[in-house]
Amino acid sequence: MNWVIRLACVLILLCPAHGWAAASATTLFSDANALYQRGEFNAAERSYRQILDSGYDSGIVYYNLGNACFKQKKLGEAIYYWERARQELPGDDDVRENLEFGNLLVVDRIEVPPNPLAVRMVDAAVHFLTTGQESLLVLILFVAANGFFSLYLLSRSPRGALRSLATSLVLGMLAGLFACSLGWKIYERGHRLQGIITEPKVDIRSGPGPENITVVTVHEGIKVMVRGEANGWYQVGLPNGWNGWLPHDSLRIL
Repeated sequence: MNWVIRLACVLILLCPAHGWAAASATTLFSDANALYQRGEFNAAERSYRQILDSGYDSGIVYYNLGNACFKQKKLGEAIYYWERARQELPGDDDVRENLEFGNLLVVDRIEVPPNPLAVRMVDAAVHFLTTGQESLLVLILFVAANGFFSLYLLSRSPRGALRSLATSLVLGMLAGLFACSLGWKIYERGHRLQGIITEPKVDIRSGPGPENITVVTVHEGIKVMVRGEANGWYQVGLPNGWNGWLPHDSLRIL
C-alpha cells in the first residue's frame, strides 16, 4: 500500500482529539499487527474488530482485517472487509489486487456482460474519491468560486474583473459537477444497498422462510444487490438478474 496512505491512517488513529481512546486504538492496532506477523491470525482478527467496534472507521484496519480473515480461509469475510477498505481507500492498489485475487477464488462463476466502456469510465470517475473527500472538495470549490466572484464585483480593472469572473464560473461548474457526483454516491448508499455473502454455502429461496423452495445455491464471496427485507430475511438480486431470499446472518451489508 502507498506509504502516504498508511501514514495518514496511522495519524488518524493517533489524532490527539480522540484522547485516551486514540491511544488505546493505536495500541490495539500495533498489537494486532504483531499478532498477524506471528501467524496468530484469529487473535489478530479479534484485535482489528475491537478497533472497529470502538468507533474507528479506518480503511487500513478493514484491509488488515480482510487479510487476517483470508489467512483463516474465510473468503467471504475477507472480500467483505476488502470491499469496505476500498470504500475508504478507493485508489489503493493493494486493496484492488486483493479483491481481484479473492474474487478469482469464489466458487460460483456467474457470467454477466460487462458494462459499456463509457459507463465503466464514468463509474470509476464517480468513485475515485470517498464521500468525505468529495464533500470537502465541493466545499473548497464553492468557497473559492464565491471568493473570485467577490473579486469580480470589487475589481476596478476590467481585465482583472473578467479574469475573476471567468475563474469563478469555472470553479462554480466544477463544484456543481462534483456535487452531482457526491449526490449520486449518497443516493447509492441509501437506495442501492449491496452485500457480500459470508456463509460458505447458502440456499437462496423463493420467499422469506426455510419452507420456500430453493431457487439456487450460492457460496461465499458473491456480491449481491439488497432489494428488501422481511422476517429476518433479505431479498437479493444476483449479478445475472436472478432474485431470491436468504437469511440475515448469511450476508454482510456494505
